[in-house]
Amino acid sequence: MTREEMLRILSFVDKARGIAESRTALSRTDARWNIISYAMQRHLDGRLLTITSAASAAGVPYGTAMRRITDLIDEGYLLRRPRSVSGKSFSLHPTRKLVAEFEAYALQLKALVGQTFGFSSGGDGMDDFYFGGYYMASRILSYPAAMRVGVGFDKRVRILSPVDPTFKTLSDFSSNLNELCGTHVEVVTLPLDALHREIMDNHARSNSAYDLIAVDLPWIGQLASEGIIQPLDDIIAAERYASSDFHSAAWKGSAYGGRQFGLPVQPTPEVLFYRTDLFAEAGLGQPTSTDDVLFAARTLHRSARDLSGIVMNYGRGIPVAHTFVQTLADFGQPVIDLAPLGPDFDTDRIEGAHFRPMIDTEAGHACAHFLRELLDYSHRDSLKCNWDRQIAVFAAGQAAMCYGWTIRAAAFELDETARAHGRVDCVAHPSGAGARPVSPIGGFSLALPAGLDTPRTARAWKVMEYLNRPEMMKWYVQNGNLTSPRFSTSADPEVQAMSRVISRVDAMEKRGELQIWPRPPVPEFQGILDVLGVEIHRMLTGDATIPDALAAAQNRVDALMRAAGRY
Repeated sequence: MTREEMLRILSFVDKARGIAESRTALSRTDARWNIISYAMQRHLDGRLLTITSAASAAGVPYGTAMRRITDLIDEGYLLRRPRSVSGKSFSLHPTRKLVAEFEAYALQLKALVGQTFGFSSGGDGMDDFYFGGYYMASRILSYPAAMRVGVGFDKRVRILSPVDPTFKTLSDFSSNLNELCGTHVEVVTLPLDALHREIMDNHARSNSAYDLIAVDLPWIGQLASEGIIQPLDDIIAAERYASSDFHSAAWKGSAYGGRQFGLPVQPTPEVLFYRTDLFAEAGLGQPTSTDDVLFAARTLHRSARDLSGIVMNYGRGIPVAHTFVQTLADFGQPVIDLAPLGPDFDTDRIEGAHFRPMIDTEAGHACAHFLRELLDYSHRDSLKCNWDRQIAVFAAGQAAMCYGWTIRAAAFELDETARAHGRVDCVAHPSGAGARPVSPIGGFSLALPAGLDTPRTARAWKVMEYLNRPEMMKWYVQNGNLTSPRFSTSADPEVQAMSRVISRVDAMEKRGELQIWPRPPVPEFQGILDVLGVEIHRMLTGDATIPDALAAAQNRVDALMRAAGRY
């Protein structure tokens, strides 16, 4: 069970207890549970737990709370540890005993809920659903219905977006969208670099030219910290907007500094696509480690005419920079020194030394050697590839494997003329020694530009909320966008029938394999990519050795962070 799912269960139990304890007289405050619940929340969030805060969370008089804390320490559920040399201050920590008992409790509760609502895979109810997802909507979702009250045909809503499948669908069917929303919707699409420039230029204008903007997830940190997009927390609270149906990684990827700045509309993980027919013929199993990837690439390279073992996104600049950052996570390390949080890393609180680059490291060298060795078994165009060119090579049957964003899987999943059609499966990024499989989450969220007046903000939110509904997500899938950030959309039988990719990604989310930390949402992320796009390409072309390229990248990013005053 993932950390996010355990936090959802804690929230559910606390709210259920609150009905009996706070809203009725059916039960009295359970100080013991309140302390345990608070301790587990702080533990899962990687936050400090003090005796004072635990006593406050108990919800009973201080003396009673202290007795309950003492009981839990004596019973081996809480550990009291000195925080200073003097030994006068202490922190509390859940022991292995408490963590194990809570996990067992959470699994039993999940099984009970699963059985109650008919999700009983294998008789235990634990495999069919992710706790908190809207699985009551596992029925077939209907075609999008029109808004009950439209935005107004005397108004115009302009959306700035990338040239990607979801937004192409919105642009191509803008007349349908006009009727559904009861207004004039204009979708402006630009290539990725041009989109970023236009977002920045738009902020400099006295009046925003757009009502909604699509934001690449790694840009969230820069745009939020510079006040270019506005936080949504007050609107979400006022509208009682439910976020539990969204994949946790996608929802968290649209936040920065503990505040929500976007709604995930086209999030997409990068996975490893592989040809099931070629693997079966060669007697190869599903690749789950970087060694498996290398062995399969070596085995299948030139095993047939015009067939390469893999096609890589090694094009100079942003493509190869993304490849390095995302592959670095396969070796268990983010590109900057993020604080560990359980098996992953904390992207909510990034400050001071956590901005230090982690490029010229043991994991960085392992990543570089892996990428360099893969080059020997890669398609000849790999050093020139961007995302479009790479996926085209794979779809045409010229490579046995390909790391790629699921959003681009339509090139071989839906195009029946593609040589790879019907012969592809995918897995989360295979991991290096000592690491676990983690796929980076990318794609886009819709955000509100800063500076919109109140009426314009209300109109923009109304359209934003509508475009993110489960039935709209299904509509995007049906028009070639093979990604869904909502459990309810992924559970729709017609959506699942479109491609196995949808259900594969849903399962990855449940296992905690989709993560935001490989592409941390810091304002300097674009600068990091600019550096890596040069240095890693030099390394792959042989113009620089691995030690020299990594040292140069480390020093340049370090200078970038120091210039920004990060440490």
